[in-house]
Amino acid sequence: MLINFKNFEKCPQFDEDYFLYYEDFDFCRRYAKQGHKIAITQTISVAHQPSSITNKNPELKLEYSIYSYLLSLEKHTTRLVLIYRLIRITIAALISTSINYKIARVKIRAIGKFIRHNRTK
Repeated sequence: MLINFKNFEKCPQFDEDYFLYYEDFDFCRRYAKQGHKIAITQTISVAHQPSSITNKNPELKLEYSIYSYLLSLEKHTTRLVLIYRLIRITIAALISTSINYKIARVKIRAIGKFIRHNRTK
């Protein structure tokens, strides 16, 4: 992500609610709503080496991905979209408990984290 800081009165910030995943999406959506230009180009490319730390714990990676996805839906879509996706993820997790209990448990944990986050607001 390239940011032209001269276009901002004060330094733009990432949302503290995000730890991993979707923070760049949220950043772009918030600043686009304020009238800033957001663009995607194939002219510039950057080689990005994924973190070896997140790959060491795929369950935690999945948990943060689902949590941040739900958070992004809450912040940038309608309540109906959020509820629909939340129900779909929950049903998929419950159905998959007999197939892959470990992953299903991670999905349920991410949903619980999201719900707890909303209760503390």
